[in-house]
Order: sequence, then structure tokens, then C-alpha cells
Amino acid sequence: MRLRHEDGTLVHLAYNAGVHPAEDLENLIAHLTRYAVPVRKRLGVERMGIGLWLAPSVADHLSADRIELVRLRRSLEERGLEVVSLNGTGGRHLEAPGPDWAKPERYRYTMALAKILAFLLPDDVRFGSISTIPIGWRRDWPADLHAIATRRLERLARELRGLYSVTGKTIRVGFEPWPGCVLETTEQALERVCGIDSEHLGVCLDACHLAEGPEEPGAALRGLARAGAPVVKLGHLHNHAAQSAREELPSTRSVLQDTLTAMLSGAVAGTAHIEVETHNLAVPQRAKGPGALVSVLADELDWARANLTSLGLQLAA
Repeated sequence: MRLRHEDGTLVHLAYNAGVHPAEDLENLIAHLTRYAVPVRKRLGVERMGIGLWLAPSVADHLSADRIELVRLRRSLEERGLEVVSLNGTGGRHLEAPGPDWAKPERYRYTMALAKILAFLLPDDVRFGSISTIPIGWRRDWPADLHAIATRRLERLARELRGLYSVTGKTIRVGFEPWPGCVLETTEQALERVCGIDSEHLGVCLDACHLAEGPEEPGAALRGLARAGAPVVKLGHLHNHAAQSAREELPSTRSVLQDTLTAMLSGAVAGTAHIEVETHNLAVPQRAKGPGALVSVLADELDWARANLTSLGLQLAA
């Protein structure tokens, strides 16, 4: 869904479609029909955003076959769906972390996603976002691995600038800090990533992690503001229903509001891409059939929409 801030900023609200992953194009389109379309209809909107997860095999397939890429874009348009963001964190399977940024496979996969996203972006949208892993899955990296990863990120930034010169679309890659990884905090992300290219490389923030993690949300936002680094994407998960399956999940409302206020006030730069992450909620619903998952997705998006409008945003066509 699209919403507009009073300053004219266009805010894109989507859900992470990785809750029903597909490892080939046929199943991907089938999932869009089975889940995304009913969610959109339940919300009563003509156009709805989804954050796609593409398996590396699907990304390779779409990169090599322009006709198939056109087919995917048309399938999205026919179903009233749009994509401004891709989930680039998964490996061969969504649950697998995949290669780290010292491996060439991670660079190739991310660039394939960037080219696909530049094509899938609606004509009137200039910015696309891709979330990726926090460089690596070890807390302490030896200097040689860090140097290799840094060179790959420098190459990524150059290629993204080249992609903009060809397509006119700015694709930003966001690194989400995660405990136990090379990047555990936004401060580390600023130090190791954002200094390379703050226009195309930035941070993905997870409101849940900020709500319950060791990093104080206000301090994280102030650090981003001082560095001028973009918030590439804001993800969140909220236990808005008082059900036993959701009670253990942290409320993200205050963090979501503070982060959005910082982004929309201009204090923190960003592309205003907001993604509802419902994986933990959706897993127990899958066994109940498509209707149960559709209901969870629609409820979460409706909650996010209500809170965004309470901040003064207006639904946009």
C-alpha cells in the first residue's frame, strides 16, 4: 500500500512474502494468487506491496531470461501487486543464511536481485531496497576476510551506481545488524558499510530488535542522523492481538513510531519502505490452510496501516 506524508514523502507498506517461499517461478506466481491477492482484497485496496524473496535459482533464471522477467512483472500488475523491495538475506532455502560477503556468490546474488528489482519497480518509483545479511555470521572476522568483504562492497556500490546510470533507478542495499554477526549494532554498520557509499549502501532496521535488543533505539537513530546514512528499510512485527500465540512477541509500536517520525521529519534519511515481517506468526497458521495465513497477513497490515495513518499519513492512490 502507498501512503503519503504531509511533506510529500511517499511511504510504501508491504509484507514480507518470504512467509510462503517458492523456489521456482511457477510456484512464486501461484503463491501470489493464493495468498497476496486475497490479502489485498480483504484490505480493500486496489494495489498492495509485497517484499519478494527470490531463491538464487529463481534470480538466475530471471536474470538470464528477459521474457520470464516480463512475465513476472505482468503477473504482479494483473494481480494488483507491486514490488519496491526484495529480501536478499536467504541462501538456497529461505531459512539458510547463505554465503557471507567474503564469498563471490553473495555479490552475484545481490547484483542479480538489484537488476531484477530495477525492472520490477513501478514506473513512477525511483528507489528500490534490498535487505542483506550483516556481512558474516561470525562475531570476529580475521583481517583478510574483512578486507575481501570490503572490496566486494566497494564493487557492489560501483555496480549500483552504474545500474542507476542505465535505468534511472536507485537500488539501495541495507545491512541489518544482528547479534553474533560481524555487524551487531547500527554503530558497527555505520563504521564498516555506510562509509563506502551512503547513497546505495545503508542499514535495515528491525523494530523488534530495537525494541528488545541491547541497542537503545534513540541512540541508534541519532547515530544514523549524524552519519547521514539511509535507513534502507524498516521491518517490524507487532503482537497487536492478545492471543497466546503472540503474547511472547515484543510490542514494536513505540519504536515504529519513533523511527518513522525520525525518517519522515528528515532527521534520518531513508526510502520510507516499511515491511511487515510475520514469519513467526505465520508458521503455525500454515497447517490451518491458506485462509488462516491470509487472515494473519491482513490483520498485521491493517494494524500497520492504522498506526501509520494515526501519525498523519494519508492513503495514496
